[in-house]
Amino acid sequence: MSFFPVSKALQSLTSFSETLKHVAIMPVFTVFALGQSNISISGGEQLSGITQGDGSHLVGETITLNVNAWEPIEVFDSEANFQDSDNSQTLDSAQTFDGVAYAAGLRVEAEYGLTVQDPDGNVFELLGVNINEPGVTSFATVEGLAFVGGVGGFPPIGVPLTVVSNQEGPSQPFASLATPPCFTAGSLIVTPRGLCPVETLRPGDLVQTLDNGLQPLLWSGKAHIPQSVLIEDIRFRPVLVRKDAFGPGQPNRDMHLSQQHRVLVRGWRAELFYGENEILVPIAKLVNDTTILIDHAVRDITYVHLLFGSHEIIWGDGLLSESFLPSALHDSPTQQEILRLFPNCVPSVGDELAARLCIKDKRTSLLI
Repeated sequence: MSFFPVSKALQSLTSFSETLKHVAIMPVFTVFALGQSNISISGGEQLSGITQGDGSHLVGETITLNVNAWEPIEVFDSEANFQDSDNSQTLDSAQTFDGVAYAAGLRVEAEYGLTVQDPDGNVFELLGVNINEPGVTSFATVEGLAFVGGVGGFPPIGVPLTVVSNQEGPSQPFASLATPPCFTAGSLIVTPRGLCPVETLRPGDLVQTLDNGLQPLLWSGKAHIPQSVLIEDIRFRPVLVRKDAFGPGQPNRDMHLSQQHRVLVRGWRAELFYGENEILVPIAKLVNDTTILIDHAVRDITYVHLLFGSHEIIWGDGLLSESFLPSALHDSPTQQEILRLFPNCVPSVGDELAARLCIKDKRTSLLI
């Protein structure tokens, strides 16, 4: 009979312990980016600098985002900033971005920063996203753009954005990057298994929808916003919806939503002002400072995104609201929604695939 040496067992346990420590400090962050194929640049330029990686070749040019085809890139990182030349920033799994397949473990960088301005004088911060490919100079290629701006904070679509300056070696908190509207952790979603916290749902799980019965979840993602970011930028702060704000049990307890998350509004007011019995309205448009209000006291918040094969209306804490909309409102000043989050999963379609008429004008204040 042979025995495994104690010394080797201890070495194995030590190695396993170190592995666990490594995993514990390597959370996964989601970066929503737009691929080069969906971007037009004046002067015949491209995102890639080839001989330099500071973005200076784009200063003075205009960048036009042609669609809201934001795609999620899942990134391992040992700390909370998305930055340049960080060996700890790697793809957490094999992924496809802008139609190109990339292997797990490739380094991902914020290669350069750009400050751009639209014709109305609004300023946006952009980051060149570089997925380092084997055999290619690390700074030579840039595959897409990410955006600083919080929940719903994307630049406008189809509008020339003039590049006024560039930054070498940018570093931005992952929590400050633009993401689509979403639920918050703790919201209870109706499923065949009963009420489930939204953050526990996984792809393939069935969720009860208003229009189409049980539907499988295609994707879910999380974005944690720390207190420091909430203090600095009001756009990140959630909307607090008090219990019964829309009627008995709607919601059935106090809940939070991101500011651009749309809820279902029914009844005579919707019919009177919009000619529809049911409409979808961003919750921020319904703030009345009593039953629906911006929560300035929350210490931190985790937003959770849900994507189905089509735009769905689902129950969260008893309140009916939307999932991701796989189409865009092209005239939205903050471009709250996405045209398609996953090009390989969601068909390229127009606004007609919204589950209900989507409203955002000033009359919404009369609906509650």
